[in-house]
Amino acid sequence: MARHYALRGERHFQWRGRDVSRIENLSDIVFALVLALAATQSIPTTFDELAGLWRDALSLAACFALIIFLWRTHHVFFRRYDLQDSVVSTLNAVLLFLLLAYIYPLKFMTDFVINLYTGYYTAAHPPNAVLEYAQVKWLYLIYGGFFAAVFGLFALLYAHALRHADDIGLDPVERIYTRYEVEFALGVVVLSILIVVSAFMLPTTYSAFVGMAYALMGVVAWIAGGRATAKVKTVDSTASAQTKTASSDQ
Repeated sequence: MARHYALRGERHFQWRGRDVSRIENLSDIVFALVLALAATQSIPTTFDELAGLWRDALSLAACFALIIFLWRTHHVFFRRYDLQDSVVSTLNAVLLFLLLAYIYPLKFMTDFVINLYTGYYTAAHPPNAVLEYAQVKWLYLIYGGFFAAVFGLFALLYAHALRHADDIGLDPVERIYTRYEVEFALGVVVLSILIVVSAFMLPTTYSAFVGMAYALMGVVAWIAGGRATAKVKTVDSTASAQTKTASSDQ
């Protein structure tokens, strides 16, 4: 029996997805599997290992936050548009493959960063035994490529929904916010590419810190959101003016 979803929608968006499709069922299973793989770790055999599990918990929290963010973006797409054609199925399959392929590299990165900034490494066990400075740029290539690919797929999904706006029945405001999703995703793609290029062009001592530029995702969202809000105000003003004109004519 199909699962039913209580239509809640959003302030500016009608959620058209009623039943959870087989595509979403498969996707939820893969997202759950990815979370399980992120949580997988060896059982502590000594008290010192047990006491050090807090670092693993922080690393898991970072992975969990990113995966849930991607799941939420994926979930909202299917709730908003209820698209299940071959294009969506193909793009979704590629997205799920990337999630499965990158979960262990992602866990490696979060483990390393948490250990580095919480004093785990010592002179007897230095960080360059795990990752050398010369390898950092290649690490950014791996993760920058992942972010660019994932958000590139989201951009393609939302652009596909925008192309079918008439078929779906999107109103002007919904089209604006769909375009916002495309702009934000493309902005993250460009940001990821710039970070990878910077990692290869900057001196080794500086390239290790270019990943902090991912904080600019908030700026990308702010710019794209500001553009969308301005367009919505224009649409609302036009609608209000038309309403007043119609009322005066009567």
